[in-house]
Amino acid sequence: MKLWYLPLEPYQERYTWFMSCKDGWAEDNFKRYNVNFERIEGDTLGNTITTGVVLDAYGRSYYSMSQINKLILKIRSGEVKDGDVIYTEDFWQPGIEALFYIRHLTHIKFKIGCFFHAQSVDTTDFTYPMRKWIRPMEQGMVKAYDYIFVTSYILKELMQKHYEYECRNVYVVGLPYNSKKLLSQLRFPSDVYKTSQEHKQPYVLFSSRFDKEKNPHFFMDLVEACPDIQFKIVRPRKNISNDKAIVERLQYIMKHCKNLEQVDTSYKMAYYNLLYHAKVQFNCAKQDWVSWTILEAITFGCNPLYPIWKDFPWVLKDYPEHLYGNVSLSGASKRLRLLLQKPFDESMMGIVDHHDASWHTYLERMRFRV
Repeated sequence: MKLWYLPLEPYQERYTWFMSCKDGWAEDNFKRYNVNFERIEGDTLGNTITTGVVLDAYGRSYYSMSQINKLILKIRSGEVKDGDVIYTEDFWQPGIEALFYIRHLTHIKFKIGCFFHAQSVDTTDFTYPMRKWIRPMEQGMVKAYDYIFVTSYILKELMQKHYEYECRNVYVVGLPYNSKKLLSQLRFPSDVYKTSQEHKQPYVLFSSRFDKEKNPHFFMDLVEACPDIQFKIVRPRKNISNDKAIVERLQYIMKHCKNLEQVDTSYKMAYYNLLYHAKVQFNCAKQDWVSWTILEAITFGCNPLYPIWKDFPWVLKDYPEHLYGNVSLSGASKRLRLLLQKPFDESMMGIVDHHDASWHTYLERMRFRV
């Protein structure tokens, strides 16, 4: 039994630079659990996002379909056998329908699994405006996949509702994180969260993209309401936002407020360095499911502050001081001041440990012996 691994293309400004690279988070787990696997590398048009938001419009399609073409040749040559599993890191894998088609006509009994990030069932996802044409395609794909992994019960319920499907093949598991591998890639000690807080600086980091769905207007409200607190935002790409009004307001605040700084994070290492030194990481996103950012913050011993919204109350159920009323400016500023004075609680690493263990569950569900 073999696992055919179709990674996402690694973008230097995103977590995929570490997760989806050769010997990255996923492959580290395959080796740990002695899984027989083969990586199907795609052909790239570059390693930055130039057209699009989360993924590059041209790059994602080109990379993905080149993976499918290479896999088709392996199926045709007999390398892919009955019982094998093909796993893609994104439900939206352009060209995946070819595998469903081939499987049906050839009767080769391989399985196909994927990770489901959001898609058009999420009204705040970038695919939602495409729903008129993309949702019928999603409905077919969700029925054709054998294993679909999501992080949220809320998201699974949305899938059942909008795809009008029972979704027995959808499993609610954690994010495919690997904190120990990440820290080794960055050459940080594995228990960096335990280190002295002397390196921490009293600033608040906004880790999300500055796009409309991440609600940066509320963050800027907070910056203006707390002139005595220092804030920093990440800038992973040249076009910082998908909303002109957000860009204009940010320019105004940068000019008139002295407590906000932009930091170039086009290389992900710069972002992790910010987290290592930040005291608090702030989130106010409309669109987020569990969120990579909260896992990264905890990994680096940075106090997360998140809204009572979607999955966050569940993730932080044991840490109410790290939650604030959604879009409550007074609540957010009050919690923020508290966390700036609060030492990091090492027990929060239990949240990271839960997601670090996700690959074990993924592999078990896909019938690998681990």
